Amino acid sequence: MTGLRETEIELPTPTGGVAGFVPAAQRLLLDIVDTVRQPLLVLDPDFRVTLANKAFFRTFRVKPADTIGTVLFDLGDGQWDIAALREMLHDKLPIEMQLEDFDVDHVFPGIGRKIMLLNARLVSHGPDTPRVILLAIEDVTKLRETDARLAQQREELQRSNEALDEYAALTAHDLQEPMRKVLSFGDMLASSAGAALDGESRLHLQRMLNAASRMRTLINDLLVYSQVSTRVARFEPTDLGLIAREVVQDLDTAIAEAGGRVELGPLLEVEADALQIRQLMQNLFSNAIKYRRPDVPPVVRITCESTNGVTCTLTVSDNGIGFKQEYAEKIFKMFERLHNRAQYGGSGIGLAICRRIVERHGGAIAATSTPGQGATFTVSLPLRHATQSYPRAI
Repeated sequence: MTGLRETEIELPTPTGGVAGFVPAAQRLLLDIVDTVRQPLLVLDPDFRVTLANKAFFRTFRVKPADTIGTVLFDLGDGQWDIAALREMLHDKLPIEMQLEDFDVDHVFPGIGRKIMLLNARLVSHGPDTPRVILLAIEDVTKLRETDARLAQQREELQRSNEALDEYAALTAHDLQEPMRKVLSFGDMLASSAGAALDGESRLHLQRMLNAASRMRTLINDLLVYSQVSTRVARFEPTDLGLIAREVVQDLDTAIAEAGGRVELGPLLEVEADALQIRQLMQNLFSNAIKYRRPDVPPVVRITCESTNGVTCTLTVSDNGIGFKQEYAEKIFKMFERLHNRAQYGGSGIGLAICRRIVERHGGAIAATSTPGQGATFTVSLPLRHATQSYPRAI
């Protein structure tokens, strides 16, 4: 470096003696190397260790006197004679000159298993100067072991969730038939003996039929909720506009009875499970019609935009009864209700189904509202999916 005058100082050897006089610049280099937290070696062309930092001695529990001047593969009675390491330094490095993130998994007698991420580089200071090897060693043992444990836990959690989903689906399916019979025989009883029953008995029968009807709705919604993860289709190009128009047609009677209207803006195409997106829209649109203010025709507005070319933002707004913003998270939980069941029917699962569908697509759903001024549901979905994973259908 221009203007730098190298002075000579005494450099202690690794054994505590004096190596002689070396330039101050080299002393600075040695100090810098020792501050590196990962093990670092400098090897000569014959793979002898000419320099090792403190991190190397600390990590591999060796002494400087047994390391400096020794061929790397002879260290520790041959503990470093590792086939993958020889291949890296002998065969690959001379050709590529620099290697990054080379994995070596080895068990060292005395210290146990070490998973190392190696970076190596051939360095030369001139055409007549022998090249040296810089070898950086990152000990990723704990990181890899932690990753392996987390991966195992994720697999166990996934198996557990799949088992719970399958159990819920099978249970809901098995409950459907007896519930159909309860409703069927109840209707038969009301038709055949209803006139003969006194007022209180007829009231009991009607309550039984109402409860059975609510139970059927609950069972069906539980089945839908469980199937979000178990009965899935591939993510395919899906026209949100087409699905929205079909859902509005399906709700045409409910919209007409409420005297309302649905305003559909231009919608985008996304990669999605079309059947689940249809269920999502069905729940959001029907909620907007159901939770309307008395004597105020419901107006539902659906818009869609993408500002970054990566995410689609679908917005469903209404002019209904709304809710306090403090309940914006609560409404997406199973069986959570903010209103009287007698006034607003349903199982309390619809929005939980919406959230599960959106999260399965890698998106997010949120709600904002002011009581008496309506609510807005915002759904963010990826426009495209780089990779896909599909649970096995049952």
